[in-house]
Amino acid sequence: MFHIRQHTLRNSTKSYQYLLRSWIHDNIEHPSAGLIIIGNEILKARVKDTNSHYACDLLYKCGVKVQKISVISDDVEEIKKEIKKFSKNYTHVITSGGIGPTHDDVTYEGLAKAFDDSLHYHSRLVEIIKDKFDVKNPTSPNYKMAYIPTKASLIFGKEDNLRYPCITLENVYIFPGSPIFFEKSFGILCKQLFLTNKSFAKDEIYLNAKEELFANTLTILSNKFPNVSFGSYPVNNNSYYKAFITIESDNIEETEKAKKQLCSLIGSDLLVQNDNNPHIDSLTKYKNFLQKCEESYVYEETLECLMKFYHHQPEKIVIYFDGSTESQIVIYFAYLANTILDVDNKLQIICAKLSPQNDKQLIEDIVKRYNLNIYMLESDLSNDIKKLNTVKPQLEILLVGTEEKKLRETLGYHSKNDEAIGQLKISNPLHRWTQEDIRVFARFLLLPFT
Repeated sequence: MFHIRQHTLRNSTKSYQYLLRSWIHDNIEHPSAGLIIIGNEILKARVKDTNSHYACDLLYKCGVKVQKISVISDDVEEIKKEIKKFSKNYTHVITSGGIGPTHDDVTYEGLAKAFDDSLHYHSRLVEIIKDKFDVKNPTSPNYKMAYIPTKASLIFGKEDNLRYPCITLENVYIFPGSPIFFEKSFGILCKQLFLTNKSFAKDEIYLNAKEELFANTLTILSNKFPNVSFGSYPVNNNSYYKAFITIESDNIEETEKAKKQLCSLIGSDLLVQNDNNPHIDSLTKYKNFLQKCEESYVYEETLECLMKFYHHQPEKIVIYFDGSTESQIVIYFAYLANTILDVDNKLQIICAKLSPQNDKQLIEDIVKRYNLNIYMLESDLSNDIKKLNTVKPQLEILLVGTEEKKLRETLGYHSKNDEAIGQLKISNPLHRWTQEDIRVFARFLLLPFT
């Protein structure tokens, strides 16, 4: 009886210690997190870890400070030691990997050892693997995914919308290693498990200067503002700034005070006005741009042209995007026209797949920023548009920003009388723009321009 009471008391003490640690973190500072990425394939560079980046992004938005990321092998003892150490040091411990059906999936075994627990086949998990995964053979290796620590709990999400739950024991949360399954599971559960009433007060400034010119200034301010974190990041692929600095603290007033002093010490001649979200409050920003612009008629004329197109036939218009500055400007004006007209239809874009400017990140940013429907071209523009005509027969107008000579070379036609591809009429809203007009507007949108 004494041993039973002693064991119960020890477990209760552990629970109280964990609750106390969580309460202290929640009420004094941001909760902390440690991420453990498990897998020999990561260490051998056979697979690239993207789960830690995805988790850090969501945890930051929840007000959780990630303090350490560890990448370890599929070794039971190593997993045990890392989980045990992380569990003591951080509010939350999140693991990724090692929970599949193969011999080297040993995360649950390491988790059990970390908390002096044993493993058992969890009846609910056995049912899930049998029914939802359609595993009929009782000796199937898949049932290894149901063999978890006896003290562990299952978390399915508020709407039970996960086929396979997150397994948790004390302050440790076990997630799959495959990015497809990790992102779905972590994306659904992150706010439920880790959301706080805290946020990070963060701001940024952009500079047309290399880091060595303001390094001493950052040293002075970091000593003056010990509760503010300053981060300096060089940039090599931007036409307007060479570096940017992040200023972050738990207090918005302190962040603003530190930023004000930083800008004062650096000097206005090195500061660059930068807007990463030109689509937000776009009409106000555009009007402010026009007020500062000496020759605004060409921009106003372009917007009027786009508004006429989208007012009468938004579903009949598609924009050609080749990654160039001009094509991005056309998309911006189309977005602005739709905003003014309050058009619900998404902008339709056809994207040149093989353009060297058209990297994956640029396409993702454009799609996310302007809420587009995008069609990737498989071969040359002329042939693919003809295919598109059969899939989208309602399309009638192709908007381009490419200059006429380059466009004719791309399309493979040479006669000036040719103004269409199949049923699509070609229109260039920028045909009256000069290189200076493009340069000025590219600067407004902070687009690359040479």
